[in-house]
Amino acid sequence: MHLSRRTLLAGLASIGLAPLASPAGASQNVAEGQAAPEAASRTFRIGVPAKALSTDPCVTNDIETHRLARQVYQNLIGVDPETGETLAELATDWTFSDDGLQLVLELEHDVSFHDGTELTADVVVKNFERWGSVNELLGAERLRQVGRLPYSVVFGGYFDQDACLLASVEASSEHIVTLTFTEPVQALIRSLTHPAFAISSPESWADFDAALQDGLPLVPLAGTGPYRWGDTSGETIGLESVNDGHDVAVLAIPNLHERLYGLDTQQLDVFDAVSPAILRELVQSGYQVLQRDPLAVLYLGMNQAHPVMQNLHVRQAVAHALFRGDMVDSLQLDGSYVAHQFNPPSLLERSDEVTTYNGDLNRATNLLAAAGYDGEPIEFWYPTGAERVYMTQPQKLFSYLAGRLTAAGFNIVAKPVSWDDGDYMSQVMGDASDRALHLFGRNVYVRDPLYLLAELFEQPNREFGWRNTAVADVLAQARVEDDTDARTAMLSQVEAAISLDLPAIPLTFPITALASGHDVEFYPISPVLDEQYERIQLRT
Repeated sequence: MHLSRRTLLAGLASIGLAPLASPAGASQNVAEGQAAPEAASRTFRIGVPAKALSTDPCVTNDIETHRLARQVYQNLIGVDPETGETLAELATDWTFSDDGLQLVLELEHDVSFHDGTELTADVVVKNFERWGSVNELLGAERLRQVGRLPYSVVFGGYFDQDACLLASVEASSEHIVTLTFTEPVQALIRSLTHPAFAISSPESWADFDAALQDGLPLVPLAGTGPYRWGDTSGETIGLESVNDGHDVAVLAIPNLHERLYGLDTQQLDVFDAVSPAILRELVQSGYQVLQRDPLAVLYLGMNQAHPVMQNLHVRQAVAHALFRGDMVDSLQLDGSYVAHQFNPPSLLERSDEVTTYNGDLNRATNLLAAAGYDGEPIEFWYPTGAERVYMTQPQKLFSYLAGRLTAAGFNIVAKPVSWDDGDYMSQVMGDASDRALHLFGRNVYVRDPLYLLAELFEQPNREFGWRNTAVADVLAQARVEDDTDARTAMLSQVEAAISLDLPAIPLTFPITALASGHDVEFYPISPVLDEQYERIQLRT
């Protein structure tokens, strides 16, 4: 159902997005006290489904934080926007030793951070030390709330943990950094493209770190990218161009129809998280829908700390009850497809050993009977007050899945949880035995099938209440395995084990998309969300 114009205006006013024009027939009229759209042509305005949680990408897995981090900071290793291959960024060259136990990085010369600090090997060493001790920086409880962070995923653990494969990082000269490993880390160069490995100025860390005691802060750090942080205090985050390009306003607009209204009234140039619910309107209005290749996974988590979900027959009944094909057809953009494993086939081809669960109501009902399920309440958690790039309109998604589960005999209890300030993420990662099911997902930043599996399943966590030592051992072996075929076989083995044990059910590999307004000539779409705003071309 479309929201009324009054509701839209109220919503826009609440987030500081004042209307410039009415939605019908008066697009050239300018509200009193407002500048005409042409006056703001140097500011690119993008509507996103949630506000970034932090300005430091190493302390969170939040998509919106990482989206903006790519604008302000640079990595040692970058991503070619055309091919997706790795390329030099702050590191101009790199060399591994023959045994793979050392990596020498040569740094760009004459690079300065936004605060005037020069890029040197000492600065890079301090960044590695920060990433490797982020567990101490955050503390144990907050670390559990944000989930497993990229440094731990890539290197196997933090500096103070035996599993960490990075033995040392040293400044060999002013612009040479040497990393030494206990065992070779496979796919390391690809992994260093993750936005969490952005290089920031150590001189800018003090205020951020002091503010951490009150939660993840939006205190600006200094980078070397084409933008510096502007105002981060409101629902709109500002990015200021360093090179006299267009500035950027990033507006957090949780409601899909409000994002569409912002585009219609020329208050937005682009908005992310397009849903089929508005696709026809976008096409009829002549807007361009820019689709990303499917490099995200949406999943249904199952918490085995819940007494009912401990039973494998119950989890299997959930899997058969969902009818994911119908869900994809009705709630996902064309090109999305059912996920039978966690890695999309472009990263890891599905093996015959992976168990598939097709929609089968009778089988689901019989499995519940075999489990002795007697109508116990099943809390199903889903986020409110925000959307994700991979999960538009989560309430509709919940309603569809809950209806299917109810038809199979489950007593589903809706549990909407606010996304605000990371509440949903921290509660899903928290210790809650009353939570049985929850919606979540991941966007894939690293083109390596180990990454997603290790992030979700290598270490015990409270999201799933699940631990499989055999899976953990295989993932640890795959991290250092240099034979490509053997490594692929290991990761396929892990996908097969997960499909049998069902700590979570992959639902879909969704096509994610943006809607582009008439004044946007070019937008650099990227499946890993490496969408550099400085490359955007606006019509004048």
